[in-house]
Amino acid sequence: MGESYDALVAGAGTAGATAAYFMAREGLKVALIDMKPREQIGLKVCGDAIDVRHFDRVGIPHPRGQEIDGKFEGVKVFAPSERDYFVVEGEGYALNRHAFGQRLLKMAEQAGVEVLAQHHAFRPIVEGSRVVGVEVKDLKGRRIYELRAKVTVDATGVSAKLRTSLPSEWWVSYKPPHEDFYSAFREIIEVEEVPERERGYAVIYLNMDIAPGGYWWAFHKGGDLINLGIGVQWKEGNPNPKFAYNENLRPRYKIRRVIHSGGGIGPSRKPVPCMVWNGFMALGDAICAANPIHGGGIGPSMLSAKAAAETVLEALSADDPSMSGLWGYHKRYHELYGAKQAGLDVLRMYLQRLTNDDLNFIISSGVISGKDVYEIGTKGKLASEVVSKVTSGLKLLRRPSILRQLLKVKEYMDRAVELYANYPESPDDFERWLAEEQRLFDEYRSWLASL
Repeated sequence: MGESYDALVAGAGTAGATAAYFMAREGLKVALIDMKPREQIGLKVCGDAIDVRHFDRVGIPHPRGQEIDGKFEGVKVFAPSERDYFVVEGEGYALNRHAFGQRLLKMAEQAGVEVLAQHHAFRPIVEGSRVVGVEVKDLKGRRIYELRAKVTVDATGVSAKLRTSLPSEWWVSYKPPHEDFYSAFREIIEVEEVPERERGYAVIYLNMDIAPGGYWWAFHKGGDLINLGIGVQWKEGNPNPKFAYNENLRPRYKIRRVIHSGGGIGPSRKPVPCMVWNGFMALGDAICAANPIHGGGIGPSMLSAKAAAETVLEALSADDPSMSGLWGYHKRYHELYGAKQAGLDVLRMYLQRLTNDDLNFIISSGVISGKDVYEIGTKGKLASEVVSKVTSGLKLLRRPSILRQLLKVKEYMDRAVELYANYPESPDDFERWLAEEQRLFDEYRSWLASL
């Protein structure tokens, strides 16, 4: 084949398909490459939940018909005791992940995207300091050939296959540590009866004994269906999530049948520091575009796709797909989600150190409410009301150390959000910014270690 494109997108998940759609809609010649057969694109093991607001922010139609298995009134978060909880109000969708993925694929095709299903983009083509395309293996025809493009986009998911294959000295090839990811297992089950407290809600259960560094969930998908799963921090000594699921979750439900099951790895951290190079950019899970607290990645992946597509269109209209020409992607993404993500990463690192007793206290005392969590999730900062409660001495005599720690966490969250909101305008200032970012998080880790 050896064809040339304006943009090549490797990976037809929510990030890749959305980015391809936006670029092709504006007249670019785009190819979308995926290893799966066309009819299986969209199948993925995940929680299937997404806040309705993401669709308006991204600018694509809300899911409809078979794309929705159910709707959430909000999110319930239970303490380890399972006696106390708070509710984060806000409508969400329980997606039929496959049907929704197929709709995104159809949108891309109708916009003019060439879909290459059952093709593996296994290696970036590097010439000098520029990415000029990918080597592709036709999994059906068993042949290997090159495809070239002005911009190559890595949307290969958490493996970041193309990005992490680039020369190690390139900023964009950064590989996060394992502890910044979670391992998960989930099943979609039909039960005899959905527990009353889980009806119509996405329910999160915090328990550091069952799910260390993470949580387990029961997301009601409508009718008698539940997306039931567990995610644990990917860390030595933590349990295999499938074993933890079978031992702790399955016995809670009377299961009629299992509709689908599977496991995987997901990011739970701030975005990777650099997301572009000459002729290259990454998005979705390949840049760790997910909420560090609850791991939700569908919305952030589509936001990263929107930011990436807008940047590519701007760069190619100026005939400048260089690193400088693509650099604005960072600003766009951090304004949409990345800066908030950095603040939430600070909170994630703190929460992973807490015990069940700590979590029971925080939730039962009312130090943090559902309204506070909503504001934290919106801004990536601890809510002003939380600070007011703590500084006024609420329950201070019971757990003063926890309350003092929350004030310190707020300080670091604010600093992280500010740092990412002021991401450098050009590559010239990146190394200075990166050194500042590393100092901030090294300082924070030292403080956490002292607790």
